[in-house]
Formats: sequence, C-alpha cells, structure tokens
Amino acid sequence: MKTSQIFAISAVVITATFFGILSVFDLPESMTQWVISDIILGAILYINYLVIVMLSNTSKTRTYYPSKKVIA
Repeated sequence: MKTSQIFAISAVVITATFFGILSVFDLPESMTQWVISDIILGAILYINYLVIVMLSNTSKTRTYYPSKKVIA
C-alpha cells in the first residue's frame, strides 16, 4: 500500500471512531452541528490547498546545462 492510501484509510477510521463516540454521548444538537460544520470546513480548506499546490507545482525535472564546458 502507498502512504497516501494508508493515510486515507486511517483518516476514515479515526473519523468513524470519532462519530461513534459522539453518538454514544447525548450531546446537544447544536454541538453536533458545530462539529460537523467544522469537519466540512476543514475538508474544503484541505481540498483547496491541494488544488493550489497542484496548479502552482512546476516541473523540477528540467535541468539547466551551461553551453560552455568547464575544463579544470
């Protein structure tokens, strides 16, 4: 498995565990909605970050070769 796959699976497991624990406690509905809206906002910000990084990523495979050779 790739590192990104392991990260995605662990994030899903942690989120499911978190919501499972929240459902055990009888929290007010406003608190539950607040937590869900925070998670949605975090996901949106993370996706925006990934899009910005992908768009601004320049190719680092290009190498500059000088036209003159250095002879020592």
